[in-house]
Amino acid sequence: MIVATYAVIAVVFIVVGMGGIMYLDHMFSQSVGDRPFSMKGRRVVTDDPYVKKQFRKFYALRVAFSIGLIVLLLVVVSNVG
Repeated sequence: MIVATYAVIAVVFIVVGMGGIMYLDHMFSQSVGDRPFSMKGRRVVTDDPYVKKQFRKFYALRVAFSIGLIVLLLVVVSNVG
């Protein structure tokens, strides 16, 4: 039974993690609109200071979301069983 619980937890956290990151990327894309930019790995290539500012903001949100998920995963897993 514990194995099934861990499997459910794993699937939920993978779906929530990927969905949350995709949602934050979508919000970044909507916030910059039609301004020109391109992505090279984890960096944004643009001359527009607004796009750079928005990218730093949303990148910080992505990092905070990921750390929050890791902390939540540790809390949930430590309470199983």
